[in-house]
Amino acid sequence: MEDVISKYKRLSEKVFSTKSHDPKATYDHTVLEQEIKNIVATSVKGGQSPSTQLSDSRPDLCRTFVVATSIHAGGAIRMRTFGTRDADPFPACIWQVARATSAAPTFFAPIEIDDVLYGDGGTGWNNPTKEAIAEANNIWPNRPIGIVVSIGTGLENALELRDEPTQAPSLAKALLNMSPKNAFKLAVAEFTVCCLTSCETVHAEISERADRDILGGNYFRLNVPQGLGSIGLDEWNKVRQIVALTNNYMDHGELKERKRTIAMLLQYPQRAGRSPFYNGV
Repeated sequence: MEDVISKYKRLSEKVFSTKSHDPKATYDHTVLEQEIKNIVATSVKGGQSPSTQLSDSRPDLCRTFVVATSIHAGGAIRMRTFGTRDADPFPACIWQVARATSAAPTFFAPIEIDDVLYGDGGTGWNNPTKEAIAEANNIWPNRPIGIVVSIGTGLENALELRDEPTQAPSLAKALLNMSPKNAFKLAVAEFTVCCLTSCETVHAEISERADRDILGGNYFRLNVPQGLGSIGLDEWNKVRQIVALTNNYMDHGELKERKRTIAMLLQYPQRAGRSPFYNGV
């Protein structure tokens, strides 16, 4: 785990410190690609090719997928390490898939894989919990889901449509010389983006139907309630704040019972049908 964290810190600092010459992207995607390839090459003992394929045919594999978006066709694209009854594993290298699901609009340029442009799944699928539940039902159609653990990146502000945008810099507003009408149009656009990228909307929906989708209603959402949500995607220099806020949240007394339950259900999934607060052996 320490190795993973150190690699993440290095990657964040490197990719968010190199500006792009592309007017549609803030950061240089070639730097991101190289850093991902370096991680792929050194992620297993003895090393491996940076062009290792995503497909993993080992019988003991942990089925894994990430969510990206087709830039021209829209919709969530599940890039799988495994095949299903209806589809083969996603035909691409690990680094390409990691690049696709990292290509946040305005931050990095999209990536082309087999003549299709892909961007990250954050626009519409920032919280992929519903995708995970659907995928589990697709793989095991007659088996109930024992537990779902959703990990957030900080509690977001309440969705609210204002009379004028709140995220546009004041200098930009002055340069645009926006009338109240144009300011409201920009505020609507800002509100729409917030709705598309909201994680809490999906969380609320899953919570309401947890007993129908998951045995014993064993749905858990871990999400730092204060401070973390205001830290931007590219603010790598605030990693100490991220660590401190997360540790403080995870060590809070209210989470002790929840963490014990999660650990118990992951270790003994056959107990999923019992009370979510069952702690016996």
